[in-house]
Amino acid sequence: MKLIVIRSEKGNISYSDIVDGELSQTVKKISEEVLKEWDPELSDFIVLKDAREVDLPLPLKPELVDMLRRIGSLGRKSSKAIVRFPIYTISFENMMVDEDKYIENKIYLIAPYINDDIKAELESEAMEITSQKSPPSGIETE
Repeated sequence: MKLIVIRSEKGNISYSDIVDGELSQTVKKISEEVLKEWDPELSDFIVLKDAREVDLPLPLKPELVDMLRRIGSLGRKSSKAIVRFPIYTISFENMMVDEDKYIENKIYLIAPYINDDIKAELESEAMEITSQKSPPSGIETE
């Protein structure tokens, strides 16, 4: 299976590639490699699994349909396919600055490769997460 592996550091993409592999094994392998960089005195080490939903224009190529059925759910709404797929975030240089600000300096995003548009969206998301402008999505502030 083709996977997207993105590393972002302080608002910049330092690595982005499409690799062949099995999703869970690739997440484990990268987690093991990143553990060598992680400083437990300064940061948490977090591996999060989430699901992403995107709309894709129809028709889809048969190979893409097969892959999407294997990795997640595939539905249809009007003239679009609705795809739900897993995405992993590995955060290994992060800190709570104060009660309402959490900063992630270095992360990996790993997900199945669907197309270049989604890859670009994930790269943009990775840069935003590590940009230090705001807390990552899912972190509530008051």
